[in-house]
This record gives sequence, C-alpha cells and structure tokens, in this order.
Amino acid sequence: MRKIGCIILLLIVTQVVMGQTALWGVPCEGTPVVEDHEGNVYGTVQFGSQCWMAENMRCITSPSGKSWVHNPVFSLDYPVFKSYYITIRNSSYGNLYNWSAAMDLNINEYSFFSSNGKHHRGICPKGWHLPSNDEWMLLLENLGGSNKAGAVMKSRTAHWIQPVRAEQLSGFDAIPAGIYTEEGLRHTGNYAYFWSSTTYDRQNAWGCGLFSYNSDCYNILDYKCYGRSVRCVKDQESPLDLKHLEVNTKEPVSTPVGG
Repeated sequence: MRKIGCIILLLIVTQVVMGQTALWGVPCEGTPVVEDHEGNVYGTVQFGSQCWMAENMRCITSPSGKSWVHNPVFSLDYPVFKSYYITIRNSSYGNLYNWSAAMDLNINEYSFFSSNGKHHRGICPKGWHLPSNDEWMLLLENLGGSNKAGAVMKSRTAHWIQPVRAEQLSGFDAIPAGIYTEEGLRHTGNYAYFWSSTTYDRQNAWGCGLFSYNSDCYNILDYKCYGRSVRCVKDQESPLDLKHLEVNTKEPVSTPVGG
C-alpha cells in the first residue's frame, strides 16, 4: 500500500495557483490521447484548467486541404510565406511549421489575420486550437513562472544537449526541435520554439521558447516565415482573464524579411 501511495505521489503533483489547487503532470481526464485529421495520436497533460498536447504536432497535410510546401529553401532575399512544414530526423521531434501553416491560413491571410482573442483551430485536432499568447502565459504561471517553467517543461529524453532540467518534470515533454530560418535548420538539441495564434504585426507573431542552458521559458516574438514546433490546447468555453500575468519577453533579433 505504501508503494502504491508513493507512485501516486510521484505521478500527481499539485501546487497553489491564483488561490486554487492546480493539478499538473497527469493525462487530461477523459482525454488521455487525441487524434489529428491524419490519424496521428498524441498524449495529453493537464495543467490547472488547461489540457495540453504532450507531443509536438507531426501532420504533413492541412486539415482544410490547403497546399503546403515540404522542406523549402529560402533566404533573406527569398523568404517563404507560403505554408510549409519541415521534417526533422525522426517523428519524435514532430515537424516545424511556419505561422501560416500552423494557423492553416491562405497566403493572402497570414499578414493581417487576427483571432481577436477567440479560439483558432489551425492545424490542431477538432475541439482543440493553437494556443493564444495569453494561454501560454497561463501555462507558464501554472508551472512556477517564466523563470522556472523551462526547467520542468523539458523532456527527460536524450534530445537535449546538457540541459538545465528539474528533478520533478511536468509532463509537457518539450523536445528541442530547433527553428527553421533563412540559415536553414538551427539549434536542434538546444532550443524548443512554439507558435501562438497571437499576431504582432504583418511579419511577426508571438510564441514561447525554451533553452537547454537555463530554466527559463521566454515569451518570444518571431518572424512568421520561420518554422517552429506546434502544440495544441483543448477548447474551453469560458475566456481567460490573464491581465495580471507577466512573463519574460524577447524581441526578434534577426533582420526583418519580406518588406
């Protein structure tokens, strides 16, 4: 009996968040897995009121039938704004998608699209959506704040190169798939970058980034033509009130592309 109790204690971790007890580190109740439009199956993990995918998206087609480019080559002089995906080594990394592919938009939509705070499905399974910037902020708050969340979000796999990682992990299982830029695939093994549905301007959108060398998870602004990983969050009926949350932010440091 003592052994069973210890196992349960290891699997279920609770912490007080915004005056409430938040459950995290276990599969979502009633939704331990979710299937995308291609039949790929993903594990899930609960953080407070949020149900997240515990794996990176790996579909290779648009759920609405839009045309995608596979492994494009581009430069600062020729950025790729048409929806694309990048395959990396093996399926455990998932795929990288530019913002228009992640959002499942047409080429003429991505520059000016705004979800206006509403759920936007993008390439996510039905009943799920690409997380907004506010939803990422809530996740980081549930995991101890942006200065600590990265350490518990990392996977326990050998994908990470000399990671700063907590002893007790959250089950988010972030994989360092890197990022795809005009310089090609970069930072695999060191960085994990994820898109949000929140646009900043016609060239940039928000997301989150984890780094091997520290415990942070930054709120990062990046170019929509770059390729990032995608995680999805399950739809919720009530909107989130997140005005009180603050996270670390990083502005884009590359040369703007696309004019």
